[in-house]
Amino acid sequence: MSQPIRTLIVDDSVVFRSFMRRCLGNIDGVEVVGTAGNGKMALSQIKQLKPDLVTLDMQMPFLTGIEVLKQLQQDAPDTKVVVVSCETETDAEKTIEALESGACDFIIKPKSSEPDPEGKLTTMLKQRIRMARSVGRVVGGKRQMRKTKAGLAKKAALPAGNFRPDIIAIGSSTGGPAALSAVISALPGSIGVPITITQHMPKLFVQSLASRLDKESELTCLVAEDGMKLENGHVYIAPGEIHMEVVRRGTGLAIQLVDGPKLHSCKPAVDRTFYSLAKLAPFVKTLAVVLTGMGADGADGCSKIAAEKGHVIVQDEATSAVWGMPGATVKAGAAHDILPLEQIAGALIQIAGRR
Repeated sequence: MSQPIRTLIVDDSVVFRSFMRRCLGNIDGVEVVGTAGNGKMALSQIKQLKPDLVTLDMQMPFLTGIEVLKQLQQDAPDTKVVVVSCETETDAEKTIEALESGACDFIIKPKSSEPDPEGKLTTMLKQRIRMARSVGRVVGGKRQMRKTKAGLAKKAALPAGNFRPDIIAIGSSTGGPAALSAVISALPGSIGVPITITQHMPKLFVQSLASRLDKESELTCLVAEDGMKLENGHVYIAPGEIHMEVVRRGTGLAIQLVDGPKLHSCKPAVDRTFYSLAKLAPFVKTLAVVLTGMGADGADGCSKIAAEKGHVIVQDEATSAVWGMPGATVKAGAAHDILPLEQIAGALIQIAGRR
C-alpha cells in the first residue's frame, strides 16, 4: 500500500481549517499532519513537519499566500501547493500569480449557500490528491517518479517540410498558467498568425490569466468573445464555462462560442476547439500544441488535426506538471514533436516563420 500524502492545511479561518480537515478525512491515502492560521506559522510548520502537500489560502495576516509560496520555492521546492481561493477578482489575480510562481493547482472555496459544500470540496480535493500522486515528487519522504507507458511507435507521419500554419491552437490544464506564461512571453509580436488558448479554468480566473499574459508578452492577449475576428499577433483565450470554436467568416477566421454539455468533464474543452480547426482543413492549416494537464482532453482533436496534415507539438513529461493530456496525445499517435517546455516557443517561431 502506498504511503499517505502528508498534508498541511493553511488558512486564517479556524472554521474553514476545521471544514478542510473534515473533508480531507473523507479521502483515503491522506494524512493531515497539521494546520496553520497565518503565513509565518505556515513556514514554521512546513519546516518542522515536511508535508508532501500544502493547501494554501491567499489572504492571510503576517505573510500572504504568495509570499509563503515564493519562500517555499527556495526552502522546500518539492512541496506541492494547492491554492485555496475565494471566487473574487482579487483572489483570482493572486491565484494566477501563484500558479505562475509554482503552485500546482487551485480550488475555489465552496459557498455555504450551495447544496452540498462538503461534498463539493471533498470531490475537488480528491482530484488534486490524485494529481499530486501522479507527479514525480517527494511522497512519504522518498522521491518517486511515475513512468508513462505511452509509447512513441505510433508517432504521426510528419506533414510536408514546407508546412506553413495559418493558426496556432494551444490546449492546457493543470500547470497550464505557468507553462503558458513561458511559451507566450517568449513569442514575438510579429509571429504572423493568430493564437488560440483553451485552458481549463473558471470564467473569473480566465480574465486574470489574459491580463497577466498580455503584460508579459509582445502579443495582444485577451478573452475571446463570440464573433471576434482573428488577427495575427493576437492571443484569444477561451472564456470559462463555454466552449470555443474557430469558424470561417468571409476570407478570415473568427471565434464562435458554443454552449453545450461538458466534454471530458471540461467546459471549455480543448477538443471542441481542435475539432473545429480540423473541420477547416485543408483551407486552414493548424499548428496544435498540448501543454501540461490532467486527463486526455485534446488527444482526439490532435489526432484529427494530424490526419488533416496539421502539425502537433506536445510538452514532454520531464517539464510537465502532469503528463496526462500530452501523454494521451503521444499514446494516440498524434504527436509530431515532443519537446521540453523551454523549446516550444522556439519551435513555434521556426514553423510559423516559414510563412
